[in-house]
Amino acid sequence: MDDYVETLKKVLTNPEGFYSEMPKSGGFQEPLTFAAINFAILGLLSGIIAVILSGASATSIVISLIGVVIIGIIGLFIGGIILYIFFKIFGGSGDYEGTVRILSYSSAAQVFAWIPVVGWIVSLYGIWLNIVGGKHVHNLTTVKSAIAVLLPLIILAVIITLLMAVIIAAIAAMGIGAFGGF
Repeated sequence: MDDYVETLKKVLTNPEGFYSEMPKSGGFQEPLTFAAINFAILGLLSGIIAVILSGASATSIVISLIGVVIIGIIGLFIGGIILYIFFKIFGGSGDYEGTVRILSYSSAAQVFAWIPVVGWIVSLYGIWLNIVGGKHVHNLTTVKSAIAVLLPLIILAVIITLLMAVIIAAIAAMGIGAFGGF
């Protein structure tokens, strides 16, 4: 646990130093264990907040804990594929394992994401950690790493916006057809 706390402190307070010293290979066990602890803390504390604020059952704490860890770990591998592709598009020299390591360690920000209101600010810091990690693991400039990290998020936001527009238009069209005669 001492290693976990020290790693957490270093990632959050000195990401440049952390990512410049982080091994780019060596397997997934250590970074995934670190990330699993971060996701477990997020899931546990989010579940407790849900119980306090909405009166959810205590069972929701366990469901939140398990769900966040499982979805978080799966997300690291899927996000790793996406970021790896974008880092490569912008000339990155790192590999997929290094990219998953970036995401695993940037999950340190998730330890504080459960805090109401400030959680989204912490998530922005997590994005910054990914940018710094990409710079070191893929030997990119900060600007290229930032574009590689932000571009998939922008594309996702555009897709979600378009889907919402289509859904709203479909609902509106159904409403006009159903109530057009009144």
